[in-house]
Amino acid sequence: MHIYKEIIDLAIGILYPKRCVACDKVLLKIEKDVGFCKECQPKIRLVGDGVCMKCGAPIEDTRVEFCNTCKTFEHYYDQNKGIYVYTGEMKNAMYRFKYSNRRCYGKVFARHAARMYGGWLKKNGIEAIVPVPMYKEKEKMRGYNQAKVFGKALSDATGIPLAGEIIRRDSDTTVMKQLNSLKRKKNLLNAFSLQKNIVQFRKVLIVDDIYTTGTTMDEVTKVLKEGGIQRVYGISICIGKVQ
Repeated sequence: MHIYKEIIDLAIGILYPKRCVACDKVLLKIEKDVGFCKECQPKIRLVGDGVCMKCGAPIEDTRVEFCNTCKTFEHYYDQNKGIYVYTGEMKNAMYRFKYSNRRCYGKVFARHAARMYGGWLKKNGIEAIVPVPMYKEKEKMRGYNQAKVFGKALSDATGIPLAGEIIRRDSDTTVMKQLNSLKRKKNLLNAFSLQKNIVQFRKVLIVDDIYTTGTTMDEVTKVLKEGGIQRVYGISICIGKVQ
């Protein structure tokens, strides 16, 4: 039985070789665990220590604890972390992950997230992973929800259960990348609702693809906390750099 599995895995590897998340080139064997080819590895920036203590965005001035936004705006969520800085290479990767059915990228993102934040997740007692939901019709057209794909991979990597159906997106909101913070908030007003009894959870982790202003995470957090969740944390695959 073990031999057959090895043969099947070998065949899958030949037919569907693992590719660099950044440039899409077929990876060498020694590159597969990292997920990036040796040429792209120096170009990919993992989020380090010099970040905002609230939203997790990299800050130019490492002497300050909070970015300018978080100094003046109170978020509903407790703390967010980012895995990668949202640069040119990762922008291309996220586009393929979201729109070109590169669901396999989710495992690469989850491996890095578990290595970077496994201790943080354990320290905060995370009991469930909650992906930011997509509008049902949009998810049906795309074929998958990239946040759920990442959430499932992170669940597999950490052993934390995935709670993918407790929040529903009730409206097909406008694409938000061109909207400012105020318009994003208005766009997401009453966009989410609680679908299941969640009293068994006290501390959960929201996962999403890209953190921009935190509006989406705040709106999902609001619904979760109204349902009885005490603490809500977040991990975003990519996050932008702030001042």
